[in-house]
Amino acid sequence: MIEKEYKELLRDDLDFFTAEKIQLKYSHELARMSLISDSLREKDYNIIVGVDVHYFKEQQREMGVACATFWDFNKKKVIETHFAKMEIKIPYKPGFLGFREAKVITHAIRESKIKADLLMCDGHGIIHPRNFGEAVHLGLVLEIPSIGIAKNPFIGFAVWKSLERVKGAKTPIFLRNPKSNSLNNKILGYAICLADSKKPVFLSIGYKISIEKALSIALETTYDHRQPEPVILADKYARKFMRK
Repeated sequence: MIEKEYKELLRDDLDFFTAEKIQLKYSHELARMSLISDSLREKDYNIIVGVDVHYFKEQQREMGVACATFWDFNKKKVIETHFAKMEIKIPYKPGFLGFREAKVITHAIRESKIKADLLMCDGHGIIHPRNFGEAVHLGLVLEIPSIGIAKNPFIGFAVWKSLERVKGAKTPIFLRNPKSNSLNNKILGYAICLADSKKPVFLSIGYKISIEKALSIALETTYDHRQPEPVILADKYARKFMRK
């Protein structure tokens, strides 16, 4: 069920000025109400849903296929996979991926009767100019604790290129260069290698989870790939669905 006040986060008819105002509104509310605080008890995340979206052209329209892969943390396997396909009306612009993808992802997740305990997406959480990346956007809309695990850096400062490619190697991503002695500097997330010999990903909290728990879960659910299995499989199945 999508709360009535959150339905504007699923609109796909917005200009970027209006979308930015909405992001700022909810970002301020989350900060004031501390809704990004950790709500997951230890091992209280048995069902993890990984999501991803792929795009293609259909009669000159941009279409998106979203995959929601429901992963059983204890059994370490996929238990359900659901898809949604629809026209993507908002063009790509950095910082607005949530508005571009939230609607189709939400449709895919709502195909299942399972209530996920945690959501992972291939996008940023609070590593975002308004602390409102896709993981925050989706977590808030769906009322699911969420983690952003992006493959590319966005904002912030981190010395990540020299990270040793071993599982668990990480370095903080600061809002500003720590050498600037800024009073308002903070850690937005981490660049972290989740598997040996793989490039780091850029991990940050989305909604109702601590960064410590987000790092731990990401490491526990990553095996041979760069990203956790729920996200990797959502990407794989979305590609396969799109080819059909």
